[in-house]
Amino acid sequence: MFSPQIPQETLDRASGASQASSEAAAICFAAIFTCVMSATSAMACAIVRLPLGSPHWFVFVKSFLLLAGAVSCLMVLTSHRRHQLRTSHAKVVLSAIAIIFLPCLAWFGPVFADIVVYPILLGTIFLGLQRTIVVVRDMARRTSMLAVVCGCGAGIGYFFVVNSKGYATVLTPEQALTGLQHLDTLFHASIANMLVNSGHLSTGLDGLMPIKYHVLSHIWMACVGLWLGVTTLEAYYLAAQIIAIPLLFFVLIMAGLLLRRPAQGLTNGALVTLMPLLLLMVADLWGATSYLVSESYLVSLLLLLLAMPLLAEIADERSSLGPPLIALAIAGTLVLFAKISVGVILWGVVGYLLWRRLGLTLLNFIKVAAPIAPLVGLASVVSSPDAGTYVHALSPLSFVREYPRLALPNIAANLVLLYGAVRLWLAGSLDEKRLAEAFALFAMGSLVPALLLDIAGGSAFYFANVGTFVCIAFLTAYGAPMLERLQLRAFTPGMILLVIVFIALATNEKRRSSIEFTRQFQELRARAHVLAGRGDVAPLPTLRAMAALLSPAGSVRGEIGDDVRHTPGAQSIQTLLSLGAAQTHRTAVFVAPNDRSFWTNNIDCRGDSFFVPAILGVPMLKGLSPPEFKCGRDIYYTTSLYKNDAISEVAGDAQLCARASIFGLNTILVLSAPDEGRRMSCPVSKQ
Repeated sequence: MFSPQIPQETLDRASGASQASSEAAAICFAAIFTCVMSATSAMACAIVRLPLGSPHWFVFVKSFLLLAGAVSCLMVLTSHRRHQLRTSHAKVVLSAIAIIFLPCLAWFGPVFADIVVYPILLGTIFLGLQRTIVVVRDMARRTSMLAVVCGCGAGIGYFFVVNSKGYATVLTPEQALTGLQHLDTLFHASIANMLVNSGHLSTGLDGLMPIKYHVLSHIWMACVGLWLGVTTLEAYYLAAQIIAIPLLFFVLIMAGLLLRRPAQGLTNGALVTLMPLLLLMVADLWGATSYLVSESYLVSLLLLLLAMPLLAEIADERSSLGPPLIALAIAGTLVLFAKISVGVILWGVVGYLLWRRLGLTLLNFIKVAAPIAPLVGLASVVSSPDAGTYVHALSPLSFVREYPRLALPNIAANLVLLYGAVRLWLAGSLDEKRLAEAFALFAMGSLVPALLLDIAGGSAFYFANVGTFVCIAFLTAYGAPMLERLQLRAFTPGMILLVIVFIALATNEKRRSSIEFTRQFQELRARAHVLAGRGDVAPLPTLRAMAALLSPAGSVRGEIGDDVRHTPGAQSIQTLLSLGAAQTHRTAVFVAPNDRSFWTNNIDCRGDSFFVPAILGVPMLKGLSPPEFKCGRDIYYTTSLYKNDAISEVAGDAQLCARASIFGLNTILVLSAPDEGRRMSCPVSKQ
């Protein structure tokens, strides 16, 4: 019987189409998961915030649009790029960065920003929806529904996890006014406000005295606030929970998918998303989850993972060097100014890969090091508080001894990454050997500083944990496909999802997150009632408190809002606003030392100095706590950098004006009591 022969070219085309379809389904599943997660987080935040009075519901929609625009951009351009073989991932990276940082246009004016941003976001989302509809038509209904269910579960779960940690939470505006807000959030919001309002890198505790800090995330958060039309404190929880955290998960998923060429990685679209989430859950079971609360680390990880597929291009001799190097130069510089620890590791890996590609000669080493070393050195000197401040000494294993919970899980992950890199090097092609060496450098770059240096405050974690995220991407790209080829019955999306749920429930932090968030809600309710002068308040049963949090009616939350408005902190802010704190630049606030309600408002007395800069974005003058309150000063929050004359003490108008003129400030708002203040204009000094 005659059997026609099919040309090999036709077979190759059919195989390529099948691979492209499988990869498109994987990207689409990840995009649906991420967008549903973000939308769920936005709705949860809106439900809790609605009875408290701010922000407007459209703020949550606007936040979601930025996330959806970034995801759509990545999905559409990645699919287009993978259809065109030998094209670079650089265009995808640069386009995504441009979308993410679109809110920075609000620095030039919110109206101008909206005119530019809305057409770009809506156009990108439209293209993303078109692409999603095409792919979903060919996707099994249960698969698309699984993406929606997983997104809803992740949105609800991480809403409670993030808000239970007490940093930038959905209750932050009220926590700041009642003195319950974590000092870290007040500190970072102060820096962000000083940057966008006055253009100075300062905490604003005494004029605009300069400090050193990695500021990219502060600029982004503050500009997101300007674009959304909310305060910087509100932007911190909105940008993190609705935009940055879901986007971090998406780029982590994409890194595991794109590190390998098509048809070499996972073929099951759902597993491409669920495997990195499972590995992250395993890491969270024992380790810290600082990526959820440290906005600088969050932004730096996001950019690192976004750029990671470019490393595979540099390792591949067949790829052009120009486009990936341009994209890495931009992304790597942004990482440096977001978190210096992450940037140093990334640039070390990029430099080695480039040297390896060009040839391991001394001349090529000089060519590679000549542009990289000055950039890293400049970033370390200009923007890093770690330079000469946090790194105390060479002290092997001090991190392990002092912070075993932070150290040991990350050390284990880096050792797994190192072992996997060795296995890949032994069995891989030339380009895979180079990439394996890059992964090994990630592991060593993460381990060596953490194990050898004594870095204050457990900050060695921000070296060690980089390798953990790279390990997750590596195992998704190289380990999971091996399991898939074994065709194990347990290796299915349903079983992986069950394991994720089991590990989440076994993780104390995640299991108790809703209880802890309810406790913070109870604490806020009680403190607002007391500070409003209404005595103690009867505690709500846990279940009723949870219902009060999630009920759209929000009667209890309405009572909290009313109490907060009558607290000394809220009255102080209203008094300063009535004096024109929001209408003019070149203004400072001086709080009299005898205003005890101000200087005792915060549970952590160090937070009182950051209260005005964090909420209003106006610098203090002589803003450190008076000596009678015995409030400590430390290097972590820059208070020890200020001289002793920066404390609040009795001062005449002439003395205050002389101090203000040093920083180019000519208006002083003097706060004597929560409801008593005056505005003072200083004569302009003649130069």
